[in-house]
Amino acid sequence: MHKKVLVTTAWPYANGPLHLGHLAGSYLPADIFARYNRMIGNETLMVSGTDEHGTPISVQADKEGCPPKEIVDKYHKVIKRSLEDIGCSYNLFTRTTTDNHRKTAQEFFLTLSKNGYIYEKAMELFYCPKCRRFLPDRYVEGTCPKCGAEEARGDQCDACGRTLESTELVNPRCKHCESAPEIRERTHYFFKLSAFQDRLIKWIDSKKDIWRSNVYQFTINWLKEGLKDRPITRDLEWGVSVPIKGAEDKVLYVWFEAVIGYISATKEYFINKGDPDGWVEWWKSPDTETYYFIGKDNIPFHTIIWPAMLLGHGGLNLPTNVPANEFLNLEGGKFSTSRGYAVWLNEYLEHFDPDPLRYCLSINMPESKDADFSWDEFQRRNNEELVSTLGNFAHRVLTFIGRFYDGAIPEPGTLGQRDKSVMEEISATVDIVGMHIQNCEFKKAMAGVMGLASLGNQYFNEKAPWKADKNAGASTLYVSACIVKALSILMVPFLPFSAQKLWNMLGYGDSVHEQQWHSAKEPVKFQSIKDVTPLFKMLEDEDIAEQKAKLESIK
Repeated sequence: MHKKVLVTTAWPYANGPLHLGHLAGSYLPADIFARYNRMIGNETLMVSGTDEHGTPISVQADKEGCPPKEIVDKYHKVIKRSLEDIGCSYNLFTRTTTDNHRKTAQEFFLTLSKNGYIYEKAMELFYCPKCRRFLPDRYVEGTCPKCGAEEARGDQCDACGRTLESTELVNPRCKHCESAPEIRERTHYFFKLSAFQDRLIKWIDSKKDIWRSNVYQFTINWLKEGLKDRPITRDLEWGVSVPIKGAEDKVLYVWFEAVIGYISATKEYFINKGDPDGWVEWWKSPDTETYYFIGKDNIPFHTIIWPAMLLGHGGLNLPTNVPANEFLNLEGGKFSTSRGYAVWLNEYLEHFDPDPLRYCLSINMPESKDADFSWDEFQRRNNEELVSTLGNFAHRVLTFIGRFYDGAIPEPGTLGQRDKSVMEEISATVDIVGMHIQNCEFKKAMAGVMGLASLGNQYFNEKAPWKADKNAGASTLYVSACIVKALSILMVPFLPFSAQKLWNMLGYGDSVHEQQWHSAKEPVKFQSIKDVTPLFKMLEDEDIAEQKAKLESIK
């Protein structure tokens, strides 16, 4: 039975380009999952956008000496283009500065308020006498009280992943002028997160055997510490204004407002289609499944705070799964946007094709532990796996058909036991790879696709059609072409550009992206092959030398 599947990804801050850690953590796994679900017939909607409010934007605007609007316009374009060029198949990639989002976020706030989950309270905040302003959390830096890391921000410590209140920091300093701030009192609006403790524990318990263990454990540990109410407004000019008379000088806290973007993006998609109420089924129907693809630093917002907000609002679906990835490291060190120690996605795409990167990150995805990207490993995997295993098998089969069978996929004679076992292996691989994708086990799924390519090479070598008579050779080439056809379909979620190329070489004139997943099991058509060229390019040392040197200079 087909179902509705809503796929969402973390909202990247529009204060700089994306790097490979972002892609591996959230956007690539979401795209693999969404593409697969479309192929099995599920009505699938993939939405997200750039997060354009909050202090990360204000900080960058201060740095570049321009208004926040200029920053978000600039980086929204860069991010959207990078995601399109790497092949992410969003139905809508929007932004949080739209009128639709502002209205949706304000309505959500008012509903929570009406339901009794928002209240006003005086709180202690840092005030910088030198800058003469209250300091939002990201304008304060200091030592983490939990782990002792010295570069903790006022909202979160990246070293241990804990969310913080800025006043908890040891040796705090103003990010803008480096002076020590003082504490003053200020009234803000709070979300009654503590009211959801018991309901969330019960709900999380139902996910114990479904969610990744790292996500479940992280969440349950948080809940055991006890939930505290959280401020949801702040003193900033840039953001979604609080929709209450007398509070117009405050904006909604970005962590509270941005997650509401999942709903506003769905609304926007259906408004664009001329069906403004179409979003309701995707958020209120119990038959719709919702998947949130994020990095591990975003876990508590998506497994505790956002579910609490949804419960407080009422009538909205809770997450089906939050398959958060661990971190991707770079050449043994951590990505650092502040130091520029990163491989930026837009710069990668200026030099290399998208699919080798998609492959390298899929086969080495940080699903249960941190992974590492290195240029040497990228080159090795491209040359030894994509070129020599997958590309080589497809090229051998198709060029052999071109040379000895007049360029047409031959009809087989009687299939022997080995031929039949390979055909059975194709069918089993289709099921296994599909099962792994559905379970968000993308490394295993990609390994399954490559396993079929390896089997193809082994089978082709065993059968040695160049030694066989034409009839026996026809059976080998037919079975081999069936493997190539299956590979072109199984590659779609992972390597969408190469999948289309291979599909066309097999003589198909339509889009491989329109094919159903199970059709990978069906025999190949007896048709003429077309425009056979190598599927992937070898990467030489000089191709990556410049990239390696760039990172070395930053180290």
